[in-house]
Amino acid sequence: MGGEWSSLGEFLPNAAVAKPVVDKGHGGNSGKGIINLEACSAEILRAELAFVISRRGTGEYGAAFVVSTINAFIQRLEAVGVTSIRDLDSELKRTEVIGGTKSYLQPFGMYMKEFPSWIRMAAGDVNVKRRLGRIRGGSHRWSAGQLIEIPWLRQMVSRWVTYRLNTRAASPQHIGAQERHLVLFAEWAKKKGLAEPEDLTRDLLLAWIGKVNSMQNEDGRPQSAGWRSKRIAAVSALIQFARIEVTDRIPGNAFYLPGELPERDKPKPRFLEPRVIDTLRRQENLALISDPSHRTAMLIMMQVGLRAGHTCSLPFDCLIDLNRGAPNNKWALSFLDTKSNEVLTVPVEPLVAAAIREQQSRAIETSKSMGMAHAEYLFPNPVAPITKRLAPERLSTVLKDWVRKLDVREHTGELVVVTAHRFRHTFATEMLAKGVPMEIVQKLLGHRSIASTEIYAHATDTLVRAEWEKAKFINVQGELLDLPTGEAAEAEFLLYKIGRAVQPLPNGWCGLPIQQSCPHANACLDNCPNFLTSAAFLPVHEAQSADFDRTISAAEKAGHLRIIEINRRPNDNLKRIIATIREQEVEDATEP
Repeated sequence: MGGEWSSLGEFLPNAAVAKPVVDKGHGGNSGKGIINLEACSAEILRAELAFVISRRGTGEYGAAFVVSTINAFIQRLEAVGVTSIRDLDSELKRTEVIGGTKSYLQPFGMYMKEFPSWIRMAAGDVNVKRRLGRIRGGSHRWSAGQLIEIPWLRQMVSRWVTYRLNTRAASPQHIGAQERHLVLFAEWAKKKGLAEPEDLTRDLLLAWIGKVNSMQNEDGRPQSAGWRSKRIAAVSALIQFARIEVTDRIPGNAFYLPGELPERDKPKPRFLEPRVIDTLRRQENLALISDPSHRTAMLIMMQVGLRAGHTCSLPFDCLIDLNRGAPNNKWALSFLDTKSNEVLTVPVEPLVAAAIREQQSRAIETSKSMGMAHAEYLFPNPVAPITKRLAPERLSTVLKDWVRKLDVREHTGELVVVTAHRFRHTFATEMLAKGVPMEIVQKLLGHRSIASTEIYAHATDTLVRAEWEKAKFINVQGELLDLPTGEAAEAEFLLYKIGRAVQPLPNGWCGLPIQQSCPHANACLDNCPNFLTSAAFLPVHEAQSADFDRTISAAEKAGHLRIIEINRRPNDNLKRIIATIREQEVEDATEP
């Protein structure tokens, strides 16, 4: 039965007598050896095995073979009389190959599943499950188009997927997701009578919109506009490709008009509440993450706002020293942003830099144990034979376990859902709340468009407004101020924001409207009616008051009455402010 596959010998002219040499075995460990194809008496089987082994050797179709295992498989094929890999289509023959062995049950099963598919693909058969490419973490994205029952549509989808992979229009993960949308459409359309390209009418496309819009999620709620739009857009893109590249039999009016696709919901920021992120940042809580590499990765995501994928793929030499020999303790992080395909460099705090330096020491030792000549990644992973680095999926699992261990809960009593991307949202929101210009935050996050950064602006407003409403403001006389309500509250809040942004003070804010000039320049504490402060500035007030006390004491000894007069008024105001803050602390502590 192997005659039809004799052309496979063209892939490897010497396949019949080849002895492929394998330099590395499973996991990157030393596994040098020879795969002995001479154990096969059937010439066609030798050619087929040489072909599939060569494909696996490129890394495109999985990790390298374990030499002893593939040789045992070859011997078993010979023992049960297999003459072509196509023989393995028979369940009876597959059962014979497995035999009574338990040692090789898993790898033999994988070989018998994959090898026939590779041979069919080599012969031009598109109706087989195939690997589309690697997704993050090193695993493969598998095709789903072979599940489509309509032959011409199945072939069209296969050509479209191949075209998008070859042109690198998107990642294998994204293309695979689009393909699954098309499988869903094909299953539905077949029930609606789709049989030929002429049946792919505009009426059918509009009916698909109605079907998608009626779909619900697991909770019984309508699917998001983004979810619905992706499923409809995939069909639209396929038709556009097919009309140009495949067939002119699709009706000319079979397309979607502008505005017919669901308008995607405006992205909402998902920042973590201050009490939550503060809890996660405490050193004693970070210490609960047992693996120091995972702990460092978590710290980087929280403090720098990096995506999980970028964190896991950080190069070993990602840390840049900005100190120029001076003890400034200034550092930056350099990495490849895979979304923009640009190298980004962002500043990092000393705490993060110290953790990275410690991780570099660990990375050197781990890389040596993996047989690597030098450390390539900051987070090498000995159990990842393909990527050789930490996987985002592993970080996600560690994060979930950590939050569960800390028992961090929402006000409703449910566990807080913390994801790596919420760290990114929190980082951006905090930066904007501290007054960092949006253009700078855009660069820190690596956003190509300012629109991506603007979604955090509303969140920042919400966060600052909540803090403002909870704060207790004090005037220069040490008197508590009542916040207005209604429309007046909105105006007062805007004044507060303007004061923070335009007229920041080391010990409070200026409540003067921006249109007016200040008659008390540099004399806020000398009975200025526009001066506002809060308990957040208590350490500054106490330090200022101590300075005033020393100045007044020295002036009294020297008999400088004017200096005493100038400094006593602001110092008296400071002491009243401090007393009011202390009283409020006592009241807050005694409240139930």
